[in-house]
Amino acid sequence: MARHIAKGKQFLVNINLTQKKGFGRFNLAIYWKRKYKGKQAQAPWYLLTNLPDCETAVKIYGKRFGIEAMFKDCKTGGYNLEGSQASSDRLVRLVLLIALAMSAAWLQGQHTSTGGQSSYICRQCHC
Repeated sequence: MARHIAKGKQFLVNINLTQKKGFGRFNLAIYWKRKYKGKQAQAPWYLLTNLPDCETAVKIYGKRFGIEAMFKDCKTGGYNLEGSQASSDRLVRLVLLIALAMSAAWLQGQHTSTGGQSSYICRQCHC
């Protein structure tokens, strides 16, 4: 039986997740992403978690997208680690250079954020 999930967020505690013998008890965070450019998400996020509240679960899950983008940049994106075919010694140096480049980009982002320019170039998260 399907249940209608109201837009917004809900947090269900101590849900028993089962399939035959069962997996155990978890919390379930249900979260509709906010409208962006006038478009609403077609389905909510369903986050099975051991975290204590919806806000924490959504915040941590949202960071996943940044992490996945970073891994893509490193593997096949601009840094192309996957296609480098470097020896282990050269690979260590390449990873060090990538770490420096990513740190410089992060520092620039921090400068933009604290310099009051983020409202011109960034989306605001209203979780």
